Amino acid sequence: MRVRELAERLNLSFKGNGDLDLTGAADLESAAPTELAFVGAKKFFKTAEASQAGCLVATLDFTSHERTVIRARDARATFAAALQLLYPTRTVPAGIHPTAVVEPGASVGANVSIGAHCFIGEGSVIGDESILHPRVTIYAGVVIGQRSIIHSGAVIGADGFGFVPSGGVWHKFPQVGGVTIGDDVEIGANTCIDRAALGQTVIGNGVKLDNMVHIAHNCRIGNHVVIAAQTGLSGGVTVGDHAIIGGQVGIGDKARIESGAVLGSGCGVLTSKIVRAGQPVWGTPARPLREYLEQLAQVARLSQTKEELRQVQLLVEQIAERVELPLPVQAVADPKNS
Repeated sequence: MRVRELAERLNLSFKGNGDLDLTGAADLESAAPTELAFVGAKKFFKTAEASQAGCLVATLDFTSHERTVIRARDARATFAAALQLLYPTRTVPAGIHPTAVVEPGASVGANVSIGAHCFIGEGSVIGDESILHPRVTIYAGVVIGQRSIIHSGAVIGADGFGFVPSGGVWHKFPQVGGVTIGDDVEIGANTCIDRAALGQTVIGNGVKLDNMVHIAHNCRIGNHVVIAAQTGLSGGVTVGDHAIIGGQVGIGDKARIESGAVLGSGCGVLTSKIVRAGQPVWGTPARPLREYLEQLAQVARLSQTKEELRQVQLLVEQIAERVELPLPVQAVADPKNS
């Protein structure tokens, strides 16, 4: 695709060689003269000037008299759109693979693709134009919306982790609820979404779950939430619309993550904790980012403070050696006993 055509399809202008035929895309360091690359911030401007890339998608403040450039207000989103044009999504044929099992009573919508060795349980619903990659397991009674993509190894609708102690042993609390997933959801490989004990575990529209994410029973995930890999949500957690949750985050029972909150990678949210709307948090236990950074700075200063105290101690010892200090009171002789 020529630069001129790409810019037209992105509804943007370009500067430079519009007739350059782009064969693909790569990062700035490795891009070839026929490839597109991305410049997303000022710190990459110098690298961009030295890059061999034939064309750059860059921010509006990137200036160059020699490079072929497509500038955009949201350069990252524009580059993503360009990649979709340069690498069209491979069409997955609709239909059910011969090795897949769809139990009686399950409903499969129009133009759905169900891959090899998938299992769709009784009473489940798969929305129109959804794609289930090989070896996806959908338990009974799960509802999946339209245009959803579920990657290999995902398990949806398994029992939640519900047990009650009695007589010194654990007894299973029957998990009789279901799972409801909205439209345009993408679920990564080996991710597990448990059915509710009662009621529904709910995943909203446009949610994107990475690989190896665990959503426990009775969680309610709002619309357009993003959750990165190896994150686990305990039972009854609620997450508001447009929240962003990093990788390896742990969230305790019945915690509430309000709309637009950002949970940094590796942080831990305690049971019943509330993370306020729009608030970025980090660390374990999770706390506001500013507070977390201040505490990190204090820890970094501890070694310096320790060294300063050591120097003071040495100075005191040197002074004590040079000055004759009075004897302690208890060491002074009593004249009556002399």
